Parts: sequence; structure tokens; C-alpha cells
Amino acid sequence: MATHSKPTGEPVVIGYPAAGITAPLPSATAYTYATPRPDHYYYADPRTGAAFSANHNLLLYRILIAAAVAFLLVGFISFFLWLFLRPSAPVFIVSSATVSAFNLSSPYGPSPQLSSSFNLALNVSNPNKKMGVNYFHVAAAVAYDGVILAETALSPFDQEGRTSTTLQATLATRQESVGLDVARGMSRDRATSGAVRFDVMVEAWVWFKTSAWSTSSSVMKVYCEGISISLINETVTSGSMAGPTKQCQVNIGW
Repeated sequence: MATHSKPTGEPVVIGYPAAGITAPLPSATAYTYATPRPDHYYYADPRTGAAFSANHNLLLYRILIAAAVAFLLVGFISFFLWLFLRPSAPVFIVSSATVSAFNLSSPYGPSPQLSSSFNLALNVSNPNKKMGVNYFHVAAAVAYDGVILAETALSPFDQEGRTSTTLQATLATRQESVGLDVARGMSRDRATSGAVRFDVMVEAWVWFKTSAWSTSSSVMKVYCEGISISLINETVTSGSMAGPTKQCQVNIGW
């Protein structure tokens, strides 16, 4: 007959501890193994980052110095070229001026109107020997006492050194309202001197060039003051330039 042991009242534990039973703590003398580092582990040198930053700053500093030197060199070269090749302004001369179909209605009325057709010829000379001139966005206008009466756009053109060009312009007005001061001034001029003094203006963008160098574009303003056109009396509708040719004042915004 098999002999059975007497139950002791404690649960039988097989494998993992049963619920409610606390596993014993490891001994304080147990040896703990450190996890080995991999072979490819990178050890950062604290000096490496500072050296890289210093080299990067030095490179930027050298680039800035080189750019500044190049800028100053180009500026000095352009300045000396400008002094050596400094261009002279073109010469504008009004060689002919006529008006036709001139009709100033009600010069002393409340709203005077002007109809007219101006034909101008300007001789344009480039006095520079080594530099050509390009003209673009060209416009011409006729004014009286500072008030523009008619204006028109002209074709762009260019000139080589020491050459001349005749610039033709036709400016027309048709029943354009003019102020009382303008209308009365023109009527007074016709009655006292038999001529009316008009102003001719030309504006353009210009740049000067050689085979190896050119200036930047600049605004050129031409002012031809006091162009007298014969209009003997109130009934005459056409007239031509009275007196000699007229040289104009030329200003270029360098």
C-alpha cells in the first residue's frame, strides 16, 4: 500500500512563484554584467565641434573679404574709366519749326480751345569721339508759358561718335481746352509782335557705350526756350520759325 504524506497546508510551487508569494531578492554580492558597447560606437571629441565652427567662420570671413575687394576693384575701374571716357551731352538744335491749322477759339471766353499742328526738326549731334549714344523712350512736347499744348512719342534711335541726326516730330491738338492765361497770352503776343513764343521739350532715356564699356541708363531732358513762330494776326492759321536756329539746354541725370 502506498504511503501518502500528510498535507502541510502550504501550496506546492512548481516553476514560477505562485500568486501571493514574493520571490526572494538577489543577493547583494551578486555580480552585475555591464552591457558591452558595439564596435562601431562613436566617441565624440569635444574639441571637434569647436574646430569645425572656427573653420566655418574663417571661410565665411574670407569669402566676405574677397567679395568686398572685388566690389571695390570694379568700382575703382568704373570710376577711372568714367574719368577717362566721360561722355559729353548730345547737342540739340531746333533747325525748323512750323505750325498749321492754328485756331484759337474764344480766347477771351469762358473755355478757350486750341487746334493746331506743329512740325519740328531738331538736329541732334553726338560730340563724343569714342562713344556712341542710344536713345529710347523718346518723347517731344510743345508748350506755352509752361503749359504743354501737344506731345507725342518718337521712335528710338542711336548714334555713333561724331555723327548728327535730324529728329522730325509732328505734334497736333484738336479742340484742346487751354487756360484763360494761355489763350490771352497767345492773343496778346500775336497782336503786339506778330509771333508767338513756344517752348520745345524732348525727354528720353540714354546710355553711352564703347566697344568694351557702357554707362547705365539715365534720363535726358532737353529744353528749347522761346521758339518764335510767326502768326501775324488773329486770322492767320499757319506760320514758320522766325529768326535763326535755336540751341537747346540739355540735362542728363548722371
